[in-house]
Amino acid sequence: MKRFDFFKELGFSDYEARLLSSFVKLRTASPKELSVDSSVPQNKIYSILRGFENQGMVSLVSIEPKKYQLINLDSFVNCKIREKQEKLKELKKAVDNLEETKLNEEQFVFSLIKGQKAIMNKLVEVNKNVEREILGVQRNWKYWGEGIRGVEEAIRKGVNVKFIGIVNEKTMGKVEKWKEVGCKIKDYNKKFGDYPLRFSIFDNKYARITLGKPEIKEGKDYITIFTDSKPLVNMLRNQFLEMWRECKKV
Repeated sequence: MKRFDFFKELGFSDYEARLLSSFVKLRTASPKELSVDSSVPQNKIYSILRGFENQGMVSLVSIEPKKYQLINLDSFVNCKIREKQEKLKELKKAVDNLEETKLNEEQFVFSLIKGQKAIMNKLVEVNKNVEREILGVQRNWKYWGEGIRGVEEAIRKGVNVKFIGIVNEKTMGKVEKWKEVGCKIKDYNKKFGDYPLRFSIFDNKYARITLGKPEIKEGKDYITIFTDSKPLVNMLRNQFLEMWRECKKV
């Protein structure tokens, strides 16, 4: 690397780098000599030299004629290099923090749907696009034509559909209808609580959680949260698989 380029890399200005290159060559020189050798205008030389003096890089060795000598260059360069190294460390930390921030700031979508009818329509829409798997936890086994046809079509495409829910005399009729279209069903184990949380996972990409009876009495006030949040989807899927192992096949 040329001297000029070296000093530029250390952070010196164009004129400063030229002047230092000439100083390394001449060691002791007058402002005029430095100007001639470096091509730095002489009216710029004095202000640069004062700066170098203040930094302890040059000293005045002769007044008549005025001459300057380069001193402590090695110490000063080493100091500059250490400063560069520290800045590189800071940049590396900044990059690491930036990557961590990107991960932490990964954006997930949460949509809120109110009303039982709107929720049912959303389920039909999502089921149409499922490619591999639908996992769901039920309570009252809501049965409606469009919904069951959508699940039946998904099963024909090879989608694995598993439902867990409360199976008793009141719900058995609806459960049988879901079984007839090919759903795998297990009876909810109350070790997980008296009332199961209604939730579904679609292709391990999306999830829904529904709040309804008995917490919410009116169907028009039911609330469902749909999300593509990976942490939440994974958590719910793991919960479902654990429940599936503990529940009895219908």
